[in-house]
Amino acid sequence: MWKRPNPQWNAFDRRDSFRLQLMCLKYLGLWPPEDADPATRRRYTAYGWGLRIVFLYLYALTQALYFKDVKDINDIANAMFVLMTQVTLIYKLEKFNYNIPRIQQCLRKLNCALYHPKRPDEYEPVLRSMSDVFWLMIFLTFVAYSTIFMWLVAPAFETERRLPVPAWFPFNFQRSRVMYTILFLYQTIGIILSATYNFSTDTMFSGLMLHATGQIVRLGTMVKKVSLLINGKNNTMMAFEGDSEWNAIREEVERHSRTHGRSYSQIVECVIFHKDILRFIDEVQNIFHGSIFAQVCASVIIICMTLLQTTGDATTADLISCVLYLVIMTSQVFIFCYVGNDISYETSKFTEFLGMTNYFTFDKATGQAAVFFMQRTMRDVNLKVGHVLRITLNLHTFLQILKLSYSYLAVLQSMA
Repeated sequence: MWKRPNPQWNAFDRRDSFRLQLMCLKYLGLWPPEDADPATRRRYTAYGWGLRIVFLYLYALTQALYFKDVKDINDIANAMFVLMTQVTLIYKLEKFNYNIPRIQQCLRKLNCALYHPKRPDEYEPVLRSMSDVFWLMIFLTFVAYSTIFMWLVAPAFETERRLPVPAWFPFNFQRSRVMYTILFLYQTIGIILSATYNFSTDTMFSGLMLHATGQIVRLGTMVKKVSLLINGKNNTMMAFEGDSEWNAIREEVERHSRTHGRSYSQIVECVIFHKDILRFIDEVQNIFHGSIFAQVCASVIIICMTLLQTTGDATTADLISCVLYLVIMTSQVFIFCYVGNDISYETSKFTEFLGMTNYFTFDKATGQAAVFFMQRTMRDVNLKVGHVLRITLNLHTFLQILKLSYSYLAVLQSMA
């Protein structure tokens, strides 16, 4: 009997939650071996470029050339929603490829000792974020491959030979069964690779931000315990292997503990941790902000064109594939907006958590440190993408994208 996979996560190996993404990226030529020699990395890079040129760039070119034969708005909608996805994907992959060393460094940072749960009540947010990353990848993979399956099945309901995706070729493939089969297979491989490229790279951003959210929640539990650990409550620190960064932090915290007391050193530890989390969020945001901005802007057109196609004369298989495609495109944007909204929400609760401490027992130095930490945490933390036009990732932005797509749809329907 089928059982739902239930990975047993190791809270000290948070990188493992990206196992599916890393497996896909490895075979797609987008994750060079981190410990390989330069010659091996060059060969791997050449493999990745070759794969993208044949099954992504050339594939997108045939879709772009299809526009020279379009006759009406329905033909444009039929070709545009896939082409926009491909063009956006090409841009995102080049940005991803350029930033691979920084992304690999982010994953190494994710496993640093500072981000290890130190006490029993800190495990839950860390393990939850690992599960969220894993199941997010499973969900997008399932929906994407279901959409591809319907795209491949839809031509079987047509009376004439039709490829899964509208494209132009310099010959008439409908007259040759062999040529049609070759092109059908070529497009199938291209669609599968494009989908895998898409959800593997996008979930790297979402996954890193989900882990950042988990660390923010963990910091919240640390803040609430300030001045309580000294009384012996939950004072058991779990055993783990430290690193140079963590050892330096512990030395500083212990120095403050000897000088100003335990409560003061706890606040210092929270300040250091909070500062490090914000640096991590800024780094991930700087790596991916161009890609996410392109995806958000393109999604307005893609969702609009997909909705327009569903209103035309389509077979049941085409309609189902459009609905599935719409689900994955809206999910893609929703996930970006959700993680941005979640980070903003969780970071806004630190002031409330400080109120749960025994602040009335603080001495003057500890009280001043608590006020300093409170002032730092009162700054809004918003994920923003883009340069000239800045878009804040939150649920309000997601609703605005849907409204804008519907407005464009109404305009196009009035023109049809």
